[in-house]
Amino acid sequence: VYYLDKKPGLDFTMIRKIKKIIDEFNPDVIHSHLYCMKYLIPSLLNKKNVRMFHTIHNEPQKDARGGNKLANKLAFKICGVTPIALTDDLRGEVNKYYSVNNAITVHNGICLDNFKEVSVDTHNAKKRLEIPPQSFVVGHVGRFFKQKNHTFIIDIFADILKKRKDSILLLVGDGELKSEIQNKARELGITSNVKFLGIRDDIPEIITAMDVFLFPSLHEGFPITLIEAQATGVKCVISSAIDKNSILSENTLSVNLEDAVEHWSEVILNPSLKNNDFRNIDDYDISKITEKLLEVYGVI
Repeated sequence: VYYLDKKPGLDFTMIRKIKKIIDEFNPDVIHSHLYCMKYLIPSLLNKKNVRMFHTIHNEPQKDARGGNKLANKLAFKICGVTPIALTDDLRGEVNKYYSVNNAITVHNGICLDNFKEVSVDTHNAKKRLEIPPQSFVVGHVGRFFKQKNHTFIIDIFADILKKRKDSILLLVGDGELKSEIQNKARELGITSNVKFLGIRDDIPEIITAMDVFLFPSLHEGFPITLIEAQATGVKCVISSAIDKNSILSENTLSVNLEDAVEHWSEVILNPSLKNNDFRNIDDYDISKITEKLLEVYGVI
């Protein structure tokens, strides 16, 4: 692992640093993610014997725009980089957005066992977080920025609290909008029922403490956090903006973002609702995804 000490914003020293490492390492495969292509392209030119891939982690039009879109397009069309989408539906969107026809699908993978075999039960998980065991716990894991829709989460929870006074909201993560969300909770007078847990390394245990995992994102590619939550067996209520291929459990329910907060809270509080249209979560086990990547890389 090499840390390149990138400065905030555009940092053109990355071009030289990345090229130096690639020239020294002489890899058989280069696989990039996120917004690094603008720094990586000079290192990709004339790499005829290197297999090159770039994973797009979101809907393509929201994943990259402007200079980042141009850099990706140059990489896909000129440098021989193969785009990777997270679902088959997104693969079609990637091909269309970049005017290519060679995108492939490789799902996000997680260590399912870490979430299927959590060391504590719900009662003890709540106890660890100093939450009364009879409390109704709603939770979310995600960075505090617009896409994750924390403002809507607070509005939904405020309505839940009217119907169940013993409800608790757990918010895991950090980000630029955290203070704004904390202020909103204060304005609504619900701060005593909202726990801001920050960045944690005990996510399986925290999700186990939840009665419902709430994920009303404005858009997503294929969110790993949602796969993790579903692996624990917790009920998940997600926005219909999230790819239906992300639904991997009968306990995962999709709700339209245009619906009123009252409808969202009703779905969250109703234990009898089930979903008959879901995929196999075992397809996202990291061991299977590793095999798929090795196949894509041409190793097996």
